Amino acid sequence: MCGIGGVWGLGDVRLDKRDAKRLIELAIYLQSRGDKAFGFYNGENVIKFPSSASDVIEMIDRIRPFSELVVGRNMFLMHTREPTIGDPLKNKNNHPFELKDIVFAHNGMLYEYTLFKDIRSGNSKFDYDYEYIDTYEILGKVETDLPETDSFEIGVAIQEEYNKYNDFIEALERALSYLIYFGDMALWIYSKKDDLLALFRFERPLFYGFKNSKLWFASERWMLEEIRVKKIKALRDCELLVYSRDGEEYNDFIEFKVKGKSLNCDCHVEEEWDIWRDWRFYL
Repeated sequence: MCGIGGVWGLGDVRLDKRDAKRLIELAIYLQSRGDKAFGFYNGENVIKFPSSASDVIEMIDRIRPFSELVVGRNMFLMHTREPTIGDPLKNKNNHPFELKDIVFAHNGMLYEYTLFKDIRSGNSKFDYDYEYIDTYEILGKVETDLPETDSFEIGVAIQEEYNKYNDFIEALERALSYLIYFGDMALWIYSKKDDLLALFRFERPLFYGFKNSKLWFASERWMLEEIRVKKIKALRDCELLVYSRDGEEYNDFIEFKVKGKSLNCDCHVEEEWDIWRDWRFYL
């Protein structure tokens, strides 16, 4: 179980010190869902550490006020981690993940995650084209150290569809329509090129609401209530919500595609689930 949450500014709205205080409160609430790592994206940098949100915020505050990472920004997107696969002490496994065109974080688990085993095996001959951004420099040489977590494959799938179609929403529709066969997920995904924020859930909770021309979201309703967000709604299973700075751009449901037949989430039949999870039947 992990926690995701954050804020998205609408129009020309920028975050202020009051928003910074709310984000600190929200991060600590999200910590109840995972305290092994905390990470965030503020529109400029992905920052993440293998420690609880409260400890990370306290550490940053010793160096510079945490609010300086918030004030003046038009977004702040967070993740708190309770790990399943991938050691959180290896920071490459912690969220968010940044690829060529997207930044994302995931709450959930992919239960059958063998699609990208060639990447995970360390096969140097495997020519991946999704351009993983989390690199580091050792003695002047830039190294790319791929995450060991199942969550990373969600970003790989979305980025690969984006590479093919150069359309963020279409990439999400296509990737999510088969990713939901492999596990459960609540996601935030940011398109750097299009400046769009997507929220999606399947069998994991996700809520959103509004305050002062800003979209706020979190894994649990009470968290938004505590920071006095209004008009709170729950995303429904398979609901994909995409926001631009002008407001809602897209709101629809991702469909299962099984042997050429489209099925929405309401069509789940327990005895057919194993068939639907088998990717050979629909790819």
